[in-house]
Amino acid sequence: MAKGANDKGVMNSVAQFLTGGFLTSEKVKGFLPIFAVILLLSLVSTEIGYRAYHLQKQNAKLEKEIKDLRAEYVSTQQILINKKKLINLREQIEEKDLGLKESKTPAYTISVNGK
Repeated sequence: MAKGANDKGVMNSVAQFLTGGFLTSEKVKGFLPIFAVILLLSLVSTEIGYRAYHLQKQNAKLEKEIKDLRAEYVSTQQILINKKKLINLREQIEEKDLGLKESKTPAYTISVNGK
């Protein structure tokens, strides 16, 4: 008989939980503000984690873009340096009046005995 009374108590507790009747007891009413604060803090924590994740993704994307732009800058600067060297070489040749001119025809190979 004690077991049947215990089962009835469990069923009554489950029914009270499912209907929300446990929220009306005086003990629980005292803890509702604390539960509300804990719920609010957990929501804020979740939002902060979500924002941090997206900021981290954006940061990685921007770092990759910076790396690509830096590589492009270095290659462009190297091209510029090579062009400056070529222009400087042309100016030196013209100053010394060596009579050298830039070839307009492509280079070709001279072979001996058809090799």
